[in-house]
Amino acid sequence: MRQINVKLAPHLTSMGLKRNERNNVNSSASKTRKRPGIAHQREVIADAAVALIGARGSSATSVSDICAAAGVSRDTYYRCFTDKDALIAHLYETAVHDHVRAVLNPDVMAYEDEDWVSLVSEQTVDAILARSSIAQFLYVESADPGSIAHRVMRDAYLEAAQRLQAWARQHFGHAPAVEYFMSLLFASQWLVHNAILSGQTDKQVNIAKQSIKQLFYGAFASIQRDENTGATQ
Repeated sequence: MRQINVKLAPHLTSMGLKRNERNNVNSSASKTRKRPGIAHQREVIADAAVALIGARGSSATSVSDICAAAGVSRDTYYRCFTDKDALIAHLYETAVHDHVRAVLNPDVMAYEDEDWVSLVSEQTVDAILARSSIAQFLYVESADPGSIAHRVMRDAYLEAAQRLQAWARQHFGHAPAVEYFMSLLFASQWLVHNAILSGQTDKQVNIAKQSIKQLFYGAFASIQRDENTGATQ
């Protein structure tokens, strides 16, 4: 049988090459398609944990329970968090403490300035309410002294209170005990939680913002008034 060699026209050859290129691209894309990144997986796990722990409590919820609710493997979980404590800490850091810490930078703190205190009170409340489901979960969970959330929030508030105390000492020469500043933080936490429970109505959110502003501005104004008394702690 005689072999017939057929030479394709240039435009047909080009079409064939383009088809092959498309096939190669599609094949490469399917091979290199990545699984969801760590940041996305963290959020999936965090959302599942909030719903699950919010209903059961952290002590009755295992890592396996969280994995099942999130639809991820234990390997995936441990790529994102070292343990359950790390997950709770992540929730608090991202939903609450990052926003609080942002206004505890000595370079920007100005608690003697009423306008500044008012502005940061509004911004901090708005930022926390943007992830209100996590904030509410943490508040309820932290009511249990044996919970991870209680320990995480206590440590975070202690850090914040120490920064506030240090700032007052630097600017006024003296400051109340750390517990004084912690009480301001816990009162602020209650005000935000109350706004959440009220359905985040404009009225209750505004009450939270104004009350927090009055708490902190009034507290530091009081310390400033006592500046000449020489009172120290």
